[in-house]
Amino acid sequence: MTILDEPAVAAFLDAHDNHDAGPRPLAVFDCDGTVIQGDIGEAMFYRQIEHFHFRLSPASVWPDHPRSGALEKLYGELAPLPPGERGGREAYTAFAEMLLARYFDQIAAGAVEKACADIVRLFAGYTPAEVRRLADEAWKEEFSSPLGTRRLGRRDLPRGARFIAESVDLIGALTERRFEIWAVSGSNKWSVEPVVRTLGIPAERVIGIELQAEGGVLTARPDGPVPIRAGKIDALRRRTPTVPLLAASDSKNDIPLLLYSAGLKIRINSRKRNTGEFFRSAGIAPDATWVLVESPHIME
Repeated sequence: MTILDEPAVAAFLDAHDNHDAGPRPLAVFDCDGTVIQGDIGEAMFYRQIEHFHFRLSPASVWPDHPRSGALEKLYGELAPLPPGERGGREAYTAFAEMLLARYFDQIAAGAVEKACADIVRLFAGYTPAEVRRLADEAWKEEFSSPLGTRRLGRRDLPRGARFIAESVDLIGALTERRFEIWAVSGSNKWSVEPVVRTLGIPAERVIGIELQAEGGVLTARPDGPVPIRAGKIDALRRRTPTVPLLAASDSKNDIPLLLYSAGLKIRINSRKRNTGEFFRSAGIAPDATWVLVESPHIME
């Protein structure tokens, strides 16, 4: 049995079997943990560190880093070196650890919006075309890598990403019924584009964190609203007044987006989080509009 056979989903699809005439209904999907097992925004951040893809010193982009002086010194030591001479140095390990610790410390402190925006800001100095090329390379590498870990800084971090069958099946069925499908992510927009392109979602229907540009070059200023938590609704409303009839996500951070749906709310529990805690944090109990996917299937 697939998700399309779930009674609530089957009834929903039957009710929306023909949208050949009139406005197209809307469905929205989170990306990381929902469309894919993995986090493509974090993977792009890791890869940026691994390949030392920086046009500006992270210390200048993150002036509030608690050790910005030490971070600037390490960057100044590493930046002039040929790529093959950085990885084995203690300075590189310390540099990577400073970036990773700042990101994860902010996540742990609940500053999710700032943490996610900060790692995108590290692409300041690149052009949008250059970052899209880096994003394409990151997705190709993650999709082709075995699911496992990478060593970076002093940490073992995830490597590899795969599509989640339930979301792929849903997107296919909704596409057949002429739904307009959007990907709304808290990762950077460029990283999500190649992921969902495979599923027929064009770049103009991808919402993610972006940076303002000046003279064709990205600045360190996020282009708000940052699509985290309720910011996802704000970002979606800026692009379309249509209220979605289906929303899918794995994260309690997306409870506002899920509740924004006028129809089905699909929870993909890809990270094996406690479902009771999920609904307690939302302050609600699940009703017939919720579909809970507790054991999603990973496509190999």
